[in-house]
Amino acid sequence: MSKMTPLSRRPMQHIDRRDLYTNLETRIQYLHSFLDFSSRDIEALVTGAKYIRALIPAVVNIVYKKLLQYDITARAFETRSTSYEGPVDPNLNENSPQILHRKMFLRGYLNKLCSDPSKMEFWEYLDKVGMMHVGQGRTHPLHIEYVHIGVTLSFVQDIITEAVLSHPRLKMDRKIALVKALSKVIWIQNDLFAKWYVRDGDEFAEERMVPEVEAEGYLHGKKVLHDGCDSESEIEDSALSAGSCPFKNLATNNGNNPLQQTNAPVPTSPSTSIHSAKPEL
Repeated sequence: MSKMTPLSRRPMQHIDRRDLYTNLETRIQYLHSFLDFSSRDIEALVTGAKYIRALIPAVVNIVYKKLLQYDITARAFETRSTSYEGPVDPNLNENSPQILHRKMFLRGYLNKLCSDPSKMEFWEYLDKVGMMHVGQGRTHPLHIEYVHIGVTLSFVQDIITEAVLSHPRLKMDRKIALVKALSKVIWIQNDLFAKWYVRDGDEFAEERMVPEVEAEGYLHGKKVLHDGCDSESEIEDSALSAGSCPFKNLATNNGNNPLQQTNAPVPTSPSTSIHSAKPEL
């Protein structure tokens, strides 16, 4: 009996540690390689973007409802941000002016996640989001502790995953592809938060680029964040004209599953309805 030929093994890749902490493109390439983030994931994100965009208004309301349940996370909204100059409501609720303002930016951020991940600008902005939460790149620094960042990202992922898997018309292979691709993007975003918080690579601190101070929603002087109001309306109008909404059976409840498939009609409350979740600005 002949001996079995050993399986061929890929050559070990070299990753320069210094570059991981000083060169964003190297870090992104490493993360993509490790997570097998490929053209298949990009295709799933591009073709599935319309389903995620239709869900964004409801996700935003659910996230802020959660953040306002705890004094330690609500505390961040009691002070002014760089871009907000309106009144600050000391008795925070989901319709407080500063909360409506923050909802606008979360809508823009989630719409950004539905843009083209094949461009480096996509990942540059995700890195900038991490940088801004540690008090850099803003005229008035914003400091959010990492524990709240990580758990919020997980909360968003949980909502979107359930919504996609509950979609009544998407085929299972497309659901799986979209959930996998979104999960990779969210975990890369998590890393791009963590890189600004953890002390790994501190010995290369002097070689890192100094963050430039810019208005929120801008990258290298160009506006890259939009709240997607027009595109959301177009998607909703198109779905209605076709006779149904992709998420018509998804509603919120007070349990552990924020979006759940039910037989009941979509509620009309602004805090729970897919179509009326978009706040007035």
